[in-house]
Amino acid sequence: MNCEEFLRQFHDALDGKVSENVIQDNVNYYRSYINSQTAGGKSESDVLGMLGDPRLLAKTIEESSKFASGRESQRGYAGDFNNGNYAYYSSARSADYEDAKSEEKKRIRIPGWLITSIVLIIVFLLLSFAFRVFIILAPYIIVFLLVGFLVRTVRSWWQRK
Repeated sequence: MNCEEFLRQFHDALDGKVSENVIQDNVNYYRSYINSQTAGGKSESDVLGMLGDPRLLAKTIEESSKFASGRESQRGYAGDFNNGNYAYYSSARSADYEDAKSEEKKRIRIPGWLITSIVLIIVFLLLSFAFRVFIILAPYIIVFLLVGFLVRTVRSWWQRK
């Protein structure tokens, strides 16, 4: 199946079920979507395969149009549903879903126990380093404290005399 056959089947499946304006908006949208995807390097058959059956896609738009018209009559306002924006969202969402699935496959999930282990090892290494520095400096700190204590003691003894 090529692009024109897909769009013809799509148009025929919607004919008589939604307004001609909605049909034309959706046909134009899918034509531009298919063209943009093929211009991006994907083959036409891959893009059409990703979109799926045109009759099923038409059924989705038909149902969303019924839903939209029901909401209009209930709330008493004319929304943007008649120009096909809702259908654009649902169809674009399926393409985004496929892209998200392929992105999810590329991600590497690290288990929680591994992250916890890595954090504990890093904390242990930092504490170990801090204690080693303290051990190296401890003799100097002790000498400094002893000298300070002796100076205070001698001063205090000297002042009493």
